[in-house]
Amino acid sequence: MPATRLCLNYGQTFRVIDPDATTTAAASAQSDELESLFSFLGRIQQDPALRDLLNDVITAPDVVAIAADQGYSFQASTLLGLFQRCNEAPLARQGLMDEKLIRVYLQRQRLQVS
Repeated sequence: MPATRLCLNYGQTFRVIDPDATTTAAASAQSDELESLFSFLGRIQQDPALRDLLNDVITAPDVVAIAADQGYSFQASTLLGLFQRCNEAPLARQGLMDEKLIRVYLQRQRLQVS
C-alpha cells in the first residue's frame, strides 16, 4: 500500500494512505477469492463424494474448511455475502448444502459482474 509521510511543524508524523491503491488491492483480492470459490463450487455437480461431504455441514465456515482441505482458499464472509446476494439463508438444512451452493454457482456470472 503506497503511503506518504507528512511532517508538520509540531513534530507529529502522519501517514497518508492512497484510497485508490487500497480499493484496487481489495478488489484484486476479492476477485481472486471469488475465482477460487466458484472453481470449488463448480466441482460439486461432478463429484459425488464432495456432495456427500457438503451435505454433512450446515454453515459457511464448514464449507470453507472442506474447500481448504481440497486446496481452495476463500473466506466464510465471502460465501455468506454471496448467499445474501442470492437471497439464500446463511445456514442450510441438514442434507441440503450442496443444492444451496449449486444455486449460487449457477448465478456466478451475475455475481461476478456486480
